[in-house]
Amino acid sequence: MILAAALLLLLCGGAAAAYVIATRPVADVHNGLSEPFTSAAEPTSSAPATSGGKKQPDYGAPWPMYGRNASHNRDASDMTAVAPPFTRVWKKPGHGILEYPPSYVDGVLYLASDSGWVGAYQAQSGELIWSKRFTKVLNQPAYYRGRVYFGSYDRNIYALDAATGKVVWKRNIGEQMESPPTLAAGRLYMGGLDGSVRALDAGTGRVLWTYHTSGAVKGAIAVSEGRLFFGDYAGVMYSLRAGNGGLVWRTASNGLSSGLRSGTFYSTANVRYGRVYIGNTDGKLYSFVASNGHIAWTHTIDGWVYGSPAVWNGMVFDTGYDGNFQAMDARTGAVRWSTRLPYLTTSSPTVIGRYVYVASHGASGKSGNLWAFDPRTGRKVWHFPDGWYSTVATAGPKELVVTGPRHLYLLRSR
Repeated sequence: MILAAALLLLLCGGAAAAYVIATRPVADVHNGLSEPFTSAAEPTSSAPATSGGKKQPDYGAPWPMYGRNASHNRDASDMTAVAPPFTRVWKKPGHGILEYPPSYVDGVLYLASDSGWVGAYQAQSGELIWSKRFTKVLNQPAYYRGRVYFGSYDRNIYALDAATGKVVWKRNIGEQMESPPTLAAGRLYMGGLDGSVRALDAGTGRVLWTYHTSGAVKGAIAVSEGRLFFGDYAGVMYSLRAGNGGLVWRTASNGLSSGLRSGTFYSTANVRYGRVYIGNTDGKLYSFVASNGHIAWTHTIDGWVYGSPAVWNGMVFDTGYDGNFQAMDARTGAVRWSTRLPYLTTSSPTVIGRYVYVASHGASGKSGNLWAFDPRTGRKVWHFPDGWYSTVATAGPKELVVTGPRHLYLLRSR
């Protein structure tokens, strides 16, 4: 009896020790100073031309896809006229749950909800121009050369006429999608829940190539200098050649639990300074070297890092699920400042003008929140009583678009 009890105690102790080892966080990587880093100034207003090269300054800068441009920098610091305090111009129903903000081009907002509703609003008036119903849509529509692109849970990628909403083409790829489409150089790039990334001809919908990964790809595909960057749900980061889908490098993340379990990349990669920044559910923000896939640094934010990082002025901003919001040095990962939001957050920070905006969930049964912070100091400067998943975009020279879980707002700087 005593021997049996001793054996049981030994087994329990061994199991407890194994659990501690298996769940102990991995130490952060600090190779930022020794790995390549491009500190040259980069243009912030890098959103592509969208109207045949015609300049339409009254409409303000376009925001044609998730993260503003194909590199997903989430940097609109050039939009200095967009700043609090704001006046609310209109509020519209989301026709379902809104996980992403709308895209914006030439005075028109393009929005999708989880119910499958896809529509276009006139930004200044809030007038509905057109709307269509599809199967569930869990990604942000992208605008490119007069068309609106998105993926549906009916396993089709759609291209609609931006003026009318008429279907121009649809392509069944045999898999459901949550990845926001990225468009560049006449091609559409999108990930699938089957663990694949595809390149399609934006004009015809023809599949040009397919690359199979180790897990589901839910983030948007970042495109920079002829290469693609993204992570998957197996915790692996990739770089492919945009032309043919050839593998450039593949790097497994350090992972949660001393490397015995890997986290997942739900976040969208942000490419800047010769680095690739992306959050992971192991609680870390990663900085990969864009040229070779080396891990330059990691930083533990705490809580799953669902949010896609913003990069601006040598700094990286991201959130942890527990409400931790931090600014880090883009080269080294050193914390510049840290603050705690009052509720949980899955929001992706976005820099607009002189401020960085981030949303948080609200109390049970209540709307979420949107906050504006001074990006240099972390000082809170403004609050709006709605928000949740996504944060903000611009829709004119002085207009801010706010996406709550069930409503869309247009605010104008006073």
